[in-house]
Amino acid sequence: MRKVIGTLFLLTATVCANAGTCEEGFQTIGDARNGLLFVAQVQLPGLRAESALGQLQQLALDGGYEVGGELIRGNAGELSFLQTSNHPAVVVRATAGSDGQISLSMKLAAGQTVKEEAVRTEFCSILGKLNPGREGEAIASAARAKTRTDQFIDVKAETLSADVGRDVKNTLAPVASIGRFSKFLIGTGPSATSKDYEDAFAPMRAKYVGKKYRIDGQIYTVSQNRITGEMELAYLVTKTRGLLGIRQESSYNDLNFAVTCVLAADQAKLFATLNDGNWIKLMGTVTAIQPGGMKLADCRQAT
Repeated sequence: MRKVIGTLFLLTATVCANAGTCEEGFQTIGDARNGLLFVAQVQLPGLRAESALGQLQQLALDGGYEVGGELIRGNAGELSFLQTSNHPAVVVRATAGSDGQISLSMKLAAGQTVKEEAVRTEFCSILGKLNPGREGEAIASAARAKTRTDQFIDVKAETLSADVGRDVKNTLAPVASIGRFSKFLIGTGPSATSKDYEDAFAPMRAKYVGKKYRIDGQIYTVSQNRITGEMELAYLVTKTRGLLGIRQESSYNDLNFAVTCVLAADQAKLFATLNDGNWIKLMGTVTAIQPGGMKLADCRQAT
């Protein structure tokens, strides 16, 4: 069995008055052989989602976690942070609603173990430190200045594709190699399951969903959903090779990690001007990632 390294980082923190409610409502779900799911939540009236998630970024930094992506939509949002000393990394997902309800959840991979009491104490300690007042707002603002989760990253489309594609490949490599040696020797052996791939890929979602990019590049395709009206474009992400930097033909685009943008509704006039092969710089937020590509939403032309 793989044991989550050490006790969770914040076990010595003092739990405030809300911790009793948090501890009473703490849930452990599932079968340990598959990887347990732990969930804790509190309700703090007056605590804005943006403030809660910002404060959680600071608490994560204090605990030695790696802060992942933050995704805020309206008055609600989510944040992920990771304990990367484990393989695969342990992901904590935080959600914050408009009603002041804040939750933390952690889904272990198959074979990973941790004491339930340790997670309960850790989660309730974190939630017990949230402040719905001005002090909390100041902490949240200072944390974002450190993590820069609210800032756009400038990047070329083909560079983003290559970098994230490489990250995906490296992340999934241990799973892809399961049984490879035995099959080479004797022609048979275990194979990775969809659950193995799901567990291995979870940190990628935590790392990238919510990240903001300002992407410059050439359009591969533009399309519009006839039912929803959704306006979408895919960037040309073919690689350049050799000293002369000769680029792959566009027909090879689908062999690379895809970068797709869904335009915001107020970008209809811009969309009407775009065609395959045009150049465009867009600002958007990653809302989904799969082994083959990522999608950004609410994309707007960058100035």
